[in-house]
Amino acid sequence: MQQWRRCDLFELTSRERVSKAIKLEKPDVVPVAPYMGNYGARLAGVPISKYCTDGEKMAEAQYTAWTILGQDMLVVQSDNYYIAEGFGITIDLEYDSTPTLKKPVINELEDINKLKVPNPLSDGRMPVYLKAISILAKKMQDKVTIRGTGTGPFSLASHLMGTERFLMELAMTKHDPDGKSAKLLRKLMQLTTEALTEFAKAEIDAGAHIVQAGDSLASIDVISPKMYEEWAFPYEKQFFQEINQYSKKYEASAVLHICGNTTKVLGLMADTGAPIIEIDYKVDLKAAKEAVGHRACLLGNLHPTQVLLQGSPELVKQEAERCIENAGDNGGFILGSGCEVAVDSPLDNLKAMITTARNHKY
Repeated sequence: MQQWRRCDLFELTSRERVSKAIKLEKPDVVPVAPYMGNYGARLAGVPISKYCTDGEKMAEAQYTAWTILGQDMLVVQSDNYYIAEGFGITIDLEYDSTPTLKKPVINELEDINKLKVPNPLSDGRMPVYLKAISILAKKMQDKVTIRGTGTGPFSLASHLMGTERFLMELAMTKHDPDGKSAKLLRKLMQLTTEALTEFAKAEIDAGAHIVQAGDSLASIDVISPKMYEEWAFPYEKQFFQEINQYSKKYEASAVLHICGNTTKVLGLMADTGAPIIEIDYKVDLKAAKEAVGHRACLLGNLHPTQVLLQGSPELVKQEAERCIENAGDNGGFILGSGCEVAVDSPLDNLKAMITTARNHKY
């Protein structure tokens, strides 16, 4: 076991440390939580195809990664299609890589009327993630934060239809915003929001401390701020309103992650009610702190490629200190990676990230 994880060296457990940050308070030291689902599989020597289809393997990999690194959060995560498969999509799965979309379930917009919200306990690969969460919850005994996963409503809708087709259909609605197509697309968004909500509730029931809306396609690198406000924001807000209420009895929480440069919609992201906003590496963390203020805890945002994958431990330390200086001095901050950690990232770089946070006491 790494020395920094010994409970007698710190005032708080990892779970307590993260909880204080989410409450916008100052914990003992800066919490640290790189987003490393598949990286955990690589550290444990588990092929990703096995990791994302076997809850026991997923839990084993995340636990192994924690014994090596001692981070404050276990991330039960791998790919994007576990909920979508519950709706009926099919995937291709290679031996040591994440799944890719093979066949969507919506060929004509009228197919939306045939869709039903899947059962997270039995449909798709959602049970794989629930099993992993349950195993880790029993093993960690509430000492370390367990973060579940969750495909955001906008991104999930694209998986059911195919990204290019989905974006094209949305663009066409501006010519007839109250027409049949627009109504069907709003029905689709409602279905995906409900599916995410039901899965998130099941994750919390299984023992997750944090669930998420990972709405990568809602990036302002892909759509306009206006389209985000109309087609993503209302459904993300609906998700957080419901899941925040559900979380209270469990003392759980939830995070919103959107890839890319979201600077222009940071205010809206905070308006969703997300208790935690995960900031991509493309966003200036100081600007994010100014835009969000004390409306949400910020999580981020070391560059996963230039810093964690290609950089040196010295560069990681320098950039981690910059992140803490820009967003962490007054609490309400968790040091993280600005998107998923690449599976080939040097272990010494992850250790440098975690050690830097451990050395920053409040």
